This record gives sequence, structure tokens and C-alpha cells, in this order.
Amino acid sequence: MTRSPRAQELALRLGAASVTGAADAPPEPLDAAILFAPVGDLVPPALRALDRGGIAVVAGIHLTDVPPLVYERELFYEKELRSVTANTRADGEELLTLAVTLGLDPTVTARRFVEADDTLRDLAADAYEGAAVLVP
Repeated sequence: MTRSPRAQELALRLGAASVTGAADAPPEPLDAAILFAPVGDLVPPALRALDRGGIAVVAGIHLTDVPPLVYERELFYEKELRSVTANTRADGEELLTLAVTLGLDPTVTARRFVEADDTLRDLAADAYEGAAVLVP
């Protein structure tokens, strides 16, 4: 689920079973959802996308304010909302090891660290396919 049509096309090419807009309902209720975008307005749609007993996790360190939740729509049926703290270097290493084990081949554009400001502007303009990575 992403706002960018370009990212949706990439997801389908990489084998996603379905794609929708970031705030749209998925084709079927989810057991879990991980919100990577630092956008609090996406928390209610993430909760609405869950099946009974589902868990939504806010994975970012920063998040804009979450709007008021409507209990019956977003939290009823034993849904959970969780946050995370910062990830450690060991967490990153474990994730990368798992990615190799699963055969993931990420779509990445490497940019020099001194180009960080330009890279952030480009990200906001949806200029990349996949992820942009700053390399020191």
C-alpha cells in the first residue's frame, strides 16, 4: 500500500499479490500492518485494514500527529496499535541476513552523502524507483 502509482507498479513487478493506495482498503483484512511512512494520518486507515485481533505497528522514529481514532472503526475487535523505539545495529544486521535468506533483491539508487539535501527533495518528488540510499 503506497500513495505513488510508480511504487505500486514496482511492487507488482516484484511479485506483490495486490497494490492499493496508502489509505485505501486492502483486498482482504490484514493480520498485521507495518506503517513506515512518518504520516500520522495513515494510522486510522492502517487500523481499519486489520482483521479481528490484528496488529498495526508504527515503525518510524518520527511520526506526525495521529488524528482522533473512532473506537468502533479503528480499535474494536481486539485490534492493537504498537510503536517501536530505535533499531540497533544488530537489528539491521539481522534484517539484512533475513533479506539474503529470502532472496530479496531490493531496488536501490545510491547517492553520495553530500547529496543528502538533493536526495530528500527528490524523494519528496517521487523521483526514485524503490529506495534511495546515502553512501558516506
